[in-house]
Amino acid sequence: MPQAVQANKELTASKIGSIVDTDKQIEESFEGEKLLTIDVSTLKSTLAYIFQLIGLTKLPEKEEFLVIEDFIRTTYPNFTINEFRLAFKLAVQRKLECDIEHYEKFSPKYISQIMSAYKGKAVEVRKYMSYRPQKEIEAPKLTDNEIVKFTQDAWLSSKRDDFNKIINADKVFQILYSQGKIKLSNTFIEETIKIVKADNAEKISKMNIFDAKEYSMKCRDDFFIEQQCKKLALVRYFENIPN
Repeated sequence: MPQAVQANKELTASKIGSIVDTDKQIEESFEGEKLLTIDVSTLKSTLAYIFQLIGLTKLPEKEEFLVIEDFIRTTYPNFTINEFRLAFKLAVQRKLECDIEHYEKFSPKYISQIMSAYKGKAVEVRKYMSYRPQKEIEAPKLTDNEIVKFTQDAWLSSKRDDFNKIINADKVFQILYSQGKIKLSNTFIEETIKIVKADNAEKISKMNIFDAKEYSMKCRDDFFIEQQCKKLALVRYFENIPN
């Protein structure tokens, strides 16, 4: 009994693998020139391949070929030459639900039954492709120097009337500090804090009582003051004010 179960599992896995491989072939065949515009020589060579594939020994006469060509181009204009070729290959491999017996006649009727079976399968593959999540295009990554330059240019091109408007301050400050371009001496730190506090006091003096109370609460937050100090340090660096 366990052997039977194992054999069944292997058979199931084999079937799944076959289905996945078929779907992949169909998806790849979507690329290629359309039957409507394919040149005659390519169409003829494809038909020669198909005739060999299906075991057709009685080849179409010239007049018959013209009818077949017209039927293929007008009935399946948006299918690719690769799809047309693959459809007959899958039919011979019994991977399409259709009768592959041609009775030595490569007629439009015979072509229709093969292509109808293929079309059903192709529709399923296209539907699956539409549900498949698209791979996101990764945004280009900026170098540290490009990040600094972006923030510096944004500041220097602004009115430069309030250091609190500096963007991306945390990231840019860390870059410049790690590069040794901003040095934090005790004197520099004390001076920066003094300027920040004086600027905050001036802002508060110009506010109404409610806004002043709210802003005063912010100024008691060490993190808020630290962020302001980083922004002011960046402004001094960008404008080449000596540290």
